[in-house]
Amino acid sequence: MMQQMKLYTTFLTENGDVVCVIPAGRENEPEQPKILYDGNQHALFYRAPGQSFVLDYLNEAIQIALKQTDKVLLFEVDLDQQDVVTDYFVPVVQTERLPAFQLEQTVDE
Repeated sequence: MMQQMKLYTTFLTENGDVVCVIPAGRENEPEQPKILYDGNQHALFYRAPGQSFVLDYLNEAIQIALKQTDKVLLFEVDLDQQDVVTDYFVPVVQTERLPAFQLEQTVDE
């Protein structure tokens, strides 16, 4: 099952690179993370085995950039401390169609 990531942001740098910021708080380190993207409004972020998140309603500029990139710079941020816990590049895998998924719960962290 997938979880919906509610508190996240995406933006483009001056160079057109895609950056994604999510709340920290996961107890394990990212393990072979990847983002599956089919060219539409949603993407699937696989952080580690058993940890998959839906990134919903990506804006048009991010959609265009995701179609043209092979990686996203991802920051995991401690919202209480307003500090970056970790940052890493996540490969973007272009796919014809996202796999079917059922949302388990909403992640508000």
